[in-house]
Order: sequence, then C-alpha cells, then structure tokens
Amino acid sequence: MKLSKSFFWLAATVSLVVFSLPVSAQLPAEPSLDQIKAEKFIVRTLDGKKLELNKLLTSGKPIVLDIWATWCGPCRQEIPHLIELADQYRKDGLIVIGLTTEDYETQRNRVKSFVKEYGMTYNVGFASEQLYLAFNSGSAAMRIPQTFVFGTDGKLVKRLIGYNTRIGREMLNSAVAEAVTPRKEVGQ
Repeated sequence: MKLSKSFFWLAATVSLVVFSLPVSAQLPAEPSLDQIKAEKFIVRTLDGKKLELNKLLTSGKPIVLDIWATWCGPCRQEIPHLIELADQYRKDGLIVIGLTTEDYETQRNRVKSFVKEYGMTYNVGFASEQLYLAFNSGSAAMRIPQTFVFGTDGKLVKRLIGYNTRIGREMLNSAVAEAVTPRKEVGQ
C-alpha cells in the first residue's frame, strides 16, 4: 500500500491513524544502528537502484539519517545545514543520508529536481512506508524532518523531530560534534 502526500497530511492533521506492523518491523523509540541494520530495509536511490539501508550505514562511522519531504517547510530549512555538516565533518567520516517520504514511482523526477536545486551533496533516497512506520512505532502521523544522529559506536546520540534555524541548528551541531568523537568505554 502506498501512502500519498495527502494521506500523510491528513494523518498528521488528525493524528489518529495508526498502523500495526509485525513485531520484527517495529524499532524501539531510540534505535541503534545495529537494530536498523537487522531490519534490512530496502530504499530506492535517486537513480532507481534498490539498496539495503544497512549498506549505506557503514559500521564505525558517524551517521546522520534524515527523513524529509520536498513539501516540508522545516525540511527545506534544515537541508542547507545538513549540507554544511556533511562538508564540515567529511574528513571525520560523517555520512549523511536523506530519505524522502515521497513515492519513488510518482515523485522521483520532482525529488531529483529538488535535490539539484538545493545542492544536496549527501546521499538521498526514498524511505519506504514500512521504514517510516517502523521509525515511528507504527504511526502514520507525519513527523518530519526527523533526524537521527548516530556515533561511531552505532549508538543513537540524538533524535530530533522538527527543525528551526536557531534551536534545531544548535542541537544538531552539538549532536554531530558528539557523534564524530569516539566514545571512551567506562573504566578507560
């Protein structure tokens, strides 16, 4: 079943639509990279290739995983910041992945044009409905942008829902700075 933009808008407005997924497809509220990799979610890239998300989530590297859409105002505000972070921390191995909630079949050309217009230099793909629902405990209520920052150890540093240019920027900067710094084990 494909969810259209209008459905997501209705679900976000009403916030009553809840889908039930098999237990194996539901991630905890604060997932680790290992838990996401275990699900073997398939994403479509801009050029149409199907790719397991876990192949993009290279182990041992800090990751920013952003769920967004072209029609989302806060997403548009966050994108230049994500480009900046990707460039700033590239030498530290940071991988930024943007997954749009839009439908690959009907919105691919629109997303391609958007990516070009906004100069998105990081990895961009399409989040499947199953992936979006799994990251949101089965709820179809639209919560974007939704940004997950993982450290080099694969543990979640910060989950941000929404974005504003002042507070969101500060929180994301802090989380990425923490993510690129290897964590010391207790007792070292």
